[in-house]
Amino acid sequence: MICNDVKKYLDTFVDGELEAAVLLNVENHLETCESCSALAGLKRRFKSELRAVGQIEAPPQLRAEVLKIAKRGRRKKVIWGAAVVPLAAAAAAIFALALPTTEPEPVKLATYVDDVIERHVRELPMEVKGPDPSEAATWFRGKVDFPVRPAALQLKRASFEGARLSNVRAEQAAQMIYNVDGHRVTLMIFNTRHTRFSGGQRYKLGNKNVLFSRQNGYNVAVLLDGDMAYVLSSDLPRDRMLDLAGSIAR
Repeated sequence: MICNDVKKYLDTFVDGELEAAVLLNVENHLETCESCSALAGLKRRFKSELRAVGQIEAPPQLRAEVLKIAKRGRRKKVIWGAAVVPLAAAAAAIFALALPTTEPEPVKLATYVDDVIERHVRELPMEVKGPDPSEAATWFRGKVDFPVRPAALQLKRASFEGARLSNVRAEQAAQMIYNVDGHRVTLMIFNTRHTRFSGGQRYKLGNKNVLFSRQNGYNVAVLLDGDMAYVLSSDLPRDRMLDLAGSIAR
C-alpha cells in the first residue's frame, strides 16, 4: 500500500472497524512510514480528546433562545438558503448538547473480546523486545494517552517477550506479549472511558472487578481498574488466567 491508499483507511483503522483483509496491510505500512504513523497518532489523540470533553451543558439563556428559534422555524417553513446552513447546523448541535441525557447503554463485552482475540492470534512484529517489561513502560510514554505502569506488567511466573502499539476498537492500546508455561499470553491495556460492560462471568479480586469470557477457543480475563482495562487473552485454563489477572490487581 502507498500513503494515499492508507490515508483513506486511517479513520476506520483508528476506530477499530477496519476489516481484517485490509488491516494487516495498513499496520504493515504504518510500521515503516513515519508520516502515516504520525497522522494515525494525531487522529487517535484528537478522537480521544474529543471523547474526553464529554457532555457540555448549554447556559439556560442560550438554550431558551435556541428553543425559540426552533419553534419559529416549525411555524414558518422559510428556506434561508445555503448561507445559513452553517448557523443552522451550529444551532442544532447546541440544541442537542442542551437536551437532558440518559445513562448510556452497557456495551457487550463480546465486542471487545473479539477484537482482543484477533490481535492475540496475529503474531505481528514487536516494537520493544524483552526481557524487562519496565523498558516497555518507559517506551510507551508520549505514545499513548494513559500511563503504562511497570508494576502492572509483572505477570506472575511469566516471561516478557515484547510490546507494540495497537488498538482495541476505537481506543489506542499498549499490547504486551508474554510466555507463560509455554503458552503465548497477550495483555492489552487501554482506556475504557468508563464504559459499562454487559455479559461475561464476574469475579472479585481484592477490590477490583474481573470479567471472564471464552470465545473461539481462547480465554479472556478483563481486569477493570477505574477507567482502565487490562485484558489478558490466551489458551491457558480459566484459573491460571484469573491468577494472572490477580497479579495485576495486586
